[in-house]
This record gives sequence, structure tokens and C-alpha cells, in this order.
Amino acid sequence: MTAATLSLAPVEQEVTSTEEVVSPDLPWVTIVWNDPVNLMTYVTWVFETYFGYGRPKAEKLMMDVHVKGKAVV
Repeated sequence: MTAATLSLAPVEQEVTSTEEVVSPDLPWVTIVWNDPVNLMTYVTWVFETYFGYGRPKAEKLMMDVHVKGKAVV
């Protein structure tokens, strides 16, 4: 009986993909709905930090959410 020899050399395998790379359709929008939980200052902060709006635009969008019930961001 002989002992088996293990190799630590990496095995290279070529992977070919037949799947098509699909990029997302742009542009897309986010609808922000009014709710009784989030404060207006927090909603303004989210618009500034996550969506990159300046303070005046963020406050206008926040007021749209508050008054109209929703805003498209």
C-alpha cells in the first residue's frame, strides 16, 4: 500500500460566463411618504446626507412630504 501525496499548488480553472451583464435602468426615483414617526429635521438630514441635496432643497422636499403626503426624490 502506498501513501497518497497531497499537492498544495493552486488549481486554475477558466470560468466562462454566457450570462449577459445587465446594468440597471437609470434614472430611478425614490418616493418618500409621510409618517407619524420621523421628525422633519431627521427627514431633512436624510435628504442632505443620503441624497446629497443642499439645505434649501432638502427642506423643500421635507415640506412636500409633510404637506402633500409624499415627495419624489
